[in-house]
Amino acid sequence: DTAATLCRNVGVQNLASMIAASPGVLLLDMSQFTSVVDFLTDVGVDEDDVPIIMQSFPALIEADLAKLEETVAYLKALGVQENSLGGIFRAFPSLLLLDVQEDMTPVVSFLKEIGVVNIGRFITRLPPVLGYSVEKELKPKWEYLSQVCKFDYFEVVRFPAYFSYPLERVIKTRYEYLRDIKKAPISLVSVDDVLRFGDVDFATSVAGDKDGGEEFLRYAKQRKESLSSGGKKKRNKRRAG
Repeated sequence: DTAATLCRNVGVQNLASMIAASPGVLLLDMSQFTSVVDFLTDVGVDEDDVPIIMQSFPALIEADLAKLEETVAYLKALGVQENSLGGIFRAFPSLLLLDVQEDMTPVVSFLKEIGVVNIGRFITRLPPVLGYSVEKELKPKWEYLSQVCKFDYFEVVRFPAYFSYPLERVIKTRYEYLRDIKKAPISLVSVDDVLRFGDVDFATSVAGDKDGGEEFLRYAKQRKESLSSGGKKKRNKRRAG
């Protein structure tokens, strides 16, 4: 039966959690499992990693094979190298279920608009970017980087992971600390230096604090509380109105 096939042929170990997350897999024909397994190995996913992917993202088992192939063809057309696909899908299997037109194309258009030329390399370095919201995530982060920090597209090409950091909690908090508290010229501090460290290492290595990060942590906490109280006041005003 289906359960036995998943365990014996595919190598799934934690069947219970998989069924709990996606009970429909028990109703699928065996050819569906075979097709998905063959697809994953064909695009470069190691056989030992297939059951891990299926356990962590069981919705993939029910996916339309034609849509999976469409996603791969689109990524190749963008310049993603074939030998990179296996690693990308091993780490981010959810990308396979994104809609090319609704999810990926707007992101690619945005990246081109801000000056990114080698889209394939950019995606290879930050695959989840294809699932980010242009309006809610990418645009606000880009506007902050370009308008407030005065950086151009080269900084995100050099450090695509910029788009993966939370705007308020990490990006704005750190840049405002450097600008307002440390009086540092933020345009002279590279984006990766500001963001790639943990809070304490950022405070000591980048901001130059000598207190083990205590001042920055206090600042971050106070800023968060200030934003939270400001949001509550706005909601209360709307209710009152």
